Amino acid sequence: MVGNRYDYEQDRIAFLQRCQRFYGDVFAFSARTSVVTDPVLVHEILVRTNTDFGIEAALFDDALPEVTARQTPTAMAGRKKSRPGVNRAAVDAHSDRLVDIFHARLAHVLGREVDVADVMKSFIIHATADYCLGRGSEEVAVAVADAAEHSTALMSSSLSLPSWLPVRAVRSAKTANRRLAELLYQHIRQRRAQPHDTVGDLLDTMLVSDGEPLDDEAVYRTQSVMLRASHGVPGTTLAWAVLILAREPEIVARIQAEADVLAQRTDRAVSADDLPYTEAVVKELLRAYIPTWLLGREVRTHTTLGRWTFRPGQQVMMPVYLMHRDRRWWDKPEEFLPDRWLGAQSPHARFAYLPFGAGPRICLGNQLGLLQLVLAIATLIRDYEFTVVNPEAVVIRPEALLIPAGLRATFMRR
Repeated sequence: MVGNRYDYEQDRIAFLQRCQRFYGDVFAFSARTSVVTDPVLVHEILVRTNTDFGIEAALFDDALPEVTARQTPTAMAGRKKSRPGVNRAAVDAHSDRLVDIFHARLAHVLGREVDVADVMKSFIIHATADYCLGRGSEEVAVAVADAAEHSTALMSSSLSLPSWLPVRAVRSAKTANRRLAELLYQHIRQRRAQPHDTVGDLLDTMLVSDGEPLDDEAVYRTQSVMLRASHGVPGTTLAWAVLILAREPEIVARIQAEADVLAQRTDRAVSADDLPYTEAVVKELLRAYIPTWLLGREVRTHTTLGRWTFRPGQQVMMPVYLMHRDRRWWDKPEEFLPDRWLGAQSPHARFAYLPFGAGPRICLGNQLGLLQLVLAIATLIRDYEFTVVNPEAVVIRPEALLIPAGLRATFMRR
C-alpha cells in the first residue's frame, strides 16, 4: 500500500542512491513517478519544459496539468519583460544596497545564538524584495517568508495534500499565500497609478511602456516566482557556507584577502567578477550542497525520453544532488574544492552541473542570486566573526530543500 514511500522517508538520498546503483540512471519510484539521474536526459527534460514537460503544479495535487499549461504564456511573457531588470548590469548596480541590507539584518542578532538558516533567509528575502519592489517592501518580505515557510512544510512531505482538505497546515498555507498575493497586487496597482520618474527596481522595469504591455497577472506571477525562490535557495546556501567555512580556515583566509582588496575599490559597483575565488566557493557550495536537490516536472504529452515512454500526468523527478556527486561526472566529488572552478577546463561532464536549472525555465534570478551569495560571503568574512555551535550535530536533511538541520551560530562585528 505504501510502495517505496516508507524506505524513501527513512533516508531519501540513500534510498535514491541504492536504486540508482541497482536499476541505473532511469527507474520508477511508483506507477506515476520516475526518477532520472542521467545528465543528458535531465538536460533534455529541462529544455523541453513548456512543451512535452511542464513545471509541477506546485503545492496541491488538485491543480490540473492543463491549468498549468494555460498559465505558461503568461509566465513566459512576464519573464521576457523582466529580463532587462535581472541582467548583470542591473544586478551589479544593486550591490551597495545589498551589503547595507546584510549589515542591517545581522545587526538584529549580534552576540546571540541563532538559527543560521533563519538569519540568512531573512537577509535574502529582504534584499530581493528591495530589488524587486524598492524601498518600503519590508511588509512584502515578511509575507514572502510566511508563505514560503507554510508552503515548505507541506512540500517537504512526499504526500501531496489537496487544497480542499480541512486541516490546519493547508488552511495556514492558503491564508499566507493569499496575503502575499494581496500585497503584491497592491504594489503593482499603486505603481501603475503613481509610476516612478526613472527605473529603480524590477517592478519599474516590468511596467515600462515600451513593447507589449503586461497585465497585472503576468507582473504578479513573475514577481511572485522571484520572491518565493529567493527565500529558501540562497539563504540555505549561505547557511551551508557558514558551516563549511567554520571548518576551512585556509578558504576563509583566501576570501579575506580578496575582500580586503575589494574594500579599497570605490570607483564603481561591485561585481561577482571582482571576487573570483569567492565566486568559486559559491559555485562549489552549489555543487556539493545544492538546496534544490530534487527537481520535478509534469509530463504534458505522450512522449519519449531516450528509450523510455511517458504519458500525460506522470511525474519525472531529477535528484540533482546525485548528479553533482557522481564520480562519473566529477573528479573527487566528495571533496570541497573551490579551486576546481578556477581552471581553464570545465570541472564536470557536460550537463552535470545544474545550480539554477536549465532550459526556458532556468532560474530568472540566477545573476541576482549569484551576486547575493558572493557579496554576502565576502562581507561576512571581512566584517564578522562567527562561531558554529556544536557543528558535529548538524546533519543533511533533504526535504523541500537540502538543509543543514541543527545549524546554530553566534555572530559578532569585527
